[in-house]
Amino acid sequence: MQLPATTVNINRKISLQRMLPASGEILVEPGQKVEALTVIGRTEIPSRFRVIDIARQLSRPDVDLDEILQVSEGEAVAANQVIASTAGGALLKRSVRTPVAGHVAAIGPTWVLLETERTPTEVQAFISGVVARVLGNRGVVVEANGAIIEAACGFGGEAVGRLKRLVNSPFEPLSSSALNEEASDSIILGGQTVDEDVLREAEKWKVRGIIVGSINASLLELDPPPKVRVVATEGFGDLPMSAYTFGILTSLSRREVSIRGRSLHLAAAAQTFEPPIILATDGSKKGTYSGSSQPEKPTPVTEGSRVRIIQGQHLGASGSIVNIPAEPQVLTTGILALGANVKFQNEVIFVPWANLEQVA
Repeated sequence: MQLPATTVNINRKISLQRMLPASGEILVEPGQKVEALTVIGRTEIPSRFRVIDIARQLSRPDVDLDEILQVSEGEAVAANQVIASTAGGALLKRSVRTPVAGHVAAIGPTWVLLETERTPTEVQAFISGVVARVLGNRGVVVEANGAIIEAACGFGGEAVGRLKRLVNSPFEPLSSSALNEEASDSIILGGQTVDEDVLREAEKWKVRGIIVGSINASLLELDPPPKVRVVATEGFGDLPMSAYTFGILTSLSRREVSIRGRSLHLAAAAQTFEPPIILATDGSKKGTYSGSSQPEKPTPVTEGSRVRIIQGQHLGASGSIVNIPAEPQVLTTGILALGANVKFQNEVIFVPWANLEQVA
């Protein structure tokens, strides 16, 4: 049986692409060791534009730019530079000048779009490891060994810091009273969930990030947005963290971890998707795991495979398959369904395939 899979593993090979938003300067070389905060490349991205309505300035709605335009797309222009001019004598000739310096970003039927400002942007390695490949002037591939936990959702972007556990169980919500100066510059391991009071208190103590089981979708709409990055391992709502995931994260306490909090609808708005993830590397080379949206193909589940319940009565629980009945079983609802007998702690429960995902 093939199930949807999520990666929650303490010892995996990682190969992570780190891409600039536009072509730029790559600052590292293949074989170079990098730390998570090492800047691997920098570029500039357009941040401000001005539209020059040539037809309006010349009072000619039917103007043909091919006849009068004196610049081309991509060309740099100075302030007060003539970019279009009509024919005629000294008294009849009319010109259009640039209001500020910039670059010609686009040319329309009767207008010119001028890019007037660029913002410097740097991209960090995000994990400690070795530069395996340089991808032209756009990015690099960083490889390492370590722990990978694919999360369900989050917000705020990326953060790197030492992991500090502030709860005793995956069912315990993170409290604002647990935060103090010792949490500064750390990634906090919470339990079930987090609220606005905790986020504002975390900002006060300069917490870099928080890992919990679930978050309320309303946190995505806070104004002003929290500066703390948040990753939820199970999803939206009020769900406890999987005990299996909590155990792995507990084992990573005091180690440097990298988290990426990004929710699906925010990624869709940006037309990019880098999945929410938690990584902790030992800095060694080699890797096959892709941090992009192309995960490894999962193997079919068998007896002993680790699975997690993704819906139903035991939502979020993780366990191992004891056996797989050949015949459909009767559920409490009276419906016949194929599935597996799964052991959770000391209890064996039959769970239909539709309610399971594989934990790789």
